[in-house]
Amino acid sequence: MKKLFVTITATLFALTLMGKDVVTLNNQMKFDGKVLRIKECEVVFKTAGHKYIIPAADILSIEFEDANDRVYQNYLEMLESNPDLCLKGQFDADNYHGKEAGHFFLGMLFGPFAMIGTAVSNPTPDRGRRTYMMSQNKELFSDPSFLSCYKKKAKGKLIGMEAAGWATWILILLL
Repeated sequence: MKKLFVTITATLFALTLMGKDVVTLNNQMKFDGKVLRIKECEVVFKTAGHKYIIPAADILSIEFEDANDRVYQNYLEMLESNPDLCLKGQFDADNYHGKEAGHFFLGMLFGPFAMIGTAVSNPTPDRGRRTYMMSQNKELFSDPSFLSCYKKKAKGKLIGMEAAGWATWILILLL
């Protein structure tokens, strides 16, 4: 019994030591390694002895192993110095992104499949003609925190419209 306890404890300790930072790309590929630097438009990442420079627009998420990591703390300080970047991204997505009526009808026609399609999409302000023309924040279109907030808000808004369309279709069927 003691040997089993020691083995389990040693295994759990070894697993905690092997934890790494995880970078998830927009195409859902995940890489374990160490984030070395976060700049405004790119992330320097080291894995398997090789350094990679990844554009921020290609990154869906970064999970840090240690919340006290120097790189993570510097990133949080950078966000705190510009707290309104996220608000600007949400504002642009809410006011200028997508055609809500079109997504409502997509929800009526395709239901959950339309919502899944929107959930896996990658909305950016560069692709939205109206956003690109009307936004006052064009210089922020490559900023990672602006893009992250923009994507979340745009997806949420369009999925909500598709859900309303699907609910309408269900109500029509029930009547």
